[in-house]
Amino acid sequence: MKYIIATNTINRPAELVERSLQASLNQKISPLKVILIDQNDTELELPERITGNSIFERQKSDKNSVSAARNCLKIPEDTEWIFFCDDDGYPCENYSEILKNLIEQNKQLKIFAGSIVRDDTNEFYSLRHKKGGSLKFFRNTKNLMGSNFVVHKDIFNQLGRFDETFGAGSYFGSGEETDFCWEAFFNKIPMEFFPELIVYHVPPFNESLKKGFRKSFKYGIGKGALVWKWLILKQKPIVLYEFFEMFFVPFLQFFRALIKLNPSFVLTNLAALAGRFYGLIKGMIHLKRRFYA
Repeated sequence: MKYIIATNTINRPAELVERSLQASLNQKISPLKVILIDQNDTELELPERITGNSIFERQKSDKNSVSAARNCLKIPEDTEWIFFCDDDGYPCENYSEILKNLIEQNKQLKIFAGSIVRDDTNEFYSLRHKKGGSLKFFRNTKNLMGSNFVVHKDIFNQLGRFDETFGAGSYFGSGEETDFCWEAFFNKIPMEFFPELIVYHVPPFNESLKKGFRKSFKYGIGKGALVWKWLILKQKPIVLYEFFEMFFVPFLQFFRALIKLNPSFVLTNLAALAGRFYGLIKGMIHLKRRFYA
């Protein structure tokens, strides 16, 4: 199994990045390279136990967005598989062994999506991952998250890598991994979700109410624009499922939070709804101009 682990970082606390990289370097089946795509203006300081490791490599990037930075990844020649991991997450200690077994048992698959587990409670990061579901069905495609998926190098290049208008730091601010997954889905690339392939992650919205509100709004913009791209511009009728779900779920959660007198969830779900409406409008203007250019 010739694979690399790619982690990009920007403005992240050094201790989280160190934890992620160390877990990658400690894998029992060693990757060809553990690559840090360093987007910081000033190179992130790391301990010698990491930088002195022969398989560690730092690739500097001046890109602000996660999708653009990942697109600049220089892939070693012998690489077959790329494992993308977030800088505030880290793979379980037997990740490489599980991955090797999955690849051997599923030779037809070209993309493997894994689960995200909270590092504080050991629970699934999202209800979607708790429920699971095959990526053969469109309704489950959001089980692929950018913080934990493995893609064959040839497929990564064949699909054109990431759409750089999506993703943290980009024009739309989120949604690059779902966009990539939908590109694979509609191109009939064999892929599957495996909950046993675990990356541990800091808790969701582990910040102030103000930051949580802004994050929900920003993520909402990406989702709204993404639905516009695939439903209207790409003319994929099945995306109607996502169109209805992206408004129904936060609307329902908004009222549940009201009943439970949970003001933080009231505000974050309100922000998500507002962001998704705004994202549809923003996508209609920006993506139409780009698509027909």
